[in-house]
Amino acid sequence: MNPRTAIHYLNNCVFRTMNEQSPLVSICIPTYNRAGMVSKAIDSALAQTYMNVEVLVVDNASSDTIESLVSAYSDPRVKFHRNAHNLGMFGNFNRCIELAKGEYVHILHSDDYIDAEFTETCVVFLETHPDVGMTFGTALSVPSAGDTKKPSPAQPVIYDIPEGFKKILEVRSFISCPTVTVRREVYDSVGYYPLEYPYSGDFYQWLRIAQHFRIAYLPKALLYYRTGAHSESFQLLFRTPAGYIDTLKIFIRIIGELGDNRTRYQRELNLAYRRHMRDCLFAGIARSELMTDYSDMLFIGLALSTWALIRPRSIKDRIQKAGNFFLIGAIACAIVIPGGKYLVRKVFRFDTTGY
Repeated sequence: MNPRTAIHYLNNCVFRTMNEQSPLVSICIPTYNRAGMVSKAIDSALAQTYMNVEVLVVDNASSDTIESLVSAYSDPRVKFHRNAHNLGMFGNFNRCIELAKGEYVHILHSDDYIDAEFTETCVVFLETHPDVGMTFGTALSVPSAGDTKKPSPAQPVIYDIPEGFKKILEVRSFISCPTVTVRREVYDSVGYYPLEYPYSGDFYQWLRIAQHFRIAYLPKALLYYRTGAHSESFQLLFRTPAGYIDTLKIFIRIIGELGDNRTRYQRELNLAYRRHMRDCLFAGIARSELMTDYSDMLFIGLALSTWALIRPRSIKDRIQKAGNFFLIGAIACAIVIPGGKYLVRKVFRFDTTGY
């Protein structure tokens, strides 16, 4: 049965049994003070070509008009839950999972929206690949004007154990959080999102899942995300160093969990360490102005701590690590010297607003 025939078959089953079975897919929309943006997410969830869904809007104790906005939807698939108090971002993600009734759970951010065939693409793939525990798709930034073009068609890519784990370490932002669809049994097996990393818990969650389950990239599962000061990504990168600290803590935890198997992943770990070290240096130069409660030198400390985790595997690695040390020293000098940060930004033409 080809995928298109399969989805028609599944939808026919939905029409016959909609009133007799729990929704197969839970599209969960956690939200906090985004009444002005969430409608786009809800509308895109209801417009899915695969119709056997519940659209669960979970409000994290907002002070806006979100409840009245959601109650205006007459579609019975839309459900609303309001937390008695704010649970934090990943606490609200976990509440979504607790409330979800579907076999598959998709957590869609309230400022994003999905292509009409997103859920269909995920369901068909997961139904025909029962050994895959999690899928993730393509996230496209929405410009201020006009629609973003879809990417060229490509085939799904399945990452076996532990290749998915290695890839997450090796590639920056390998998985876009709101594109992820997870089997309920995977959450039951590895656990929900960790609350001890309030800004980077999803990064640890993907690493944990990829150590135990095959994961797959579905390029045709398209999500559109909106950038700006409202987004969690902006808050994470520009308002607080907490996300950078969380990532360092996650690295340290992964080292402990890997134990003697650490050497098996040392190449990918070193790549992740160097990338995070550079991210911390970049933040100290280009992003720290908005973090008025923190010293720029905090990022030098984070970069140096991450640098210390690198374990050279060759003479070339040792030379590179030594060069990284001098880079940290040079950036520290630029931060301390008046006008140094401005000069570095101008010379290297740093984009201080992109993410």
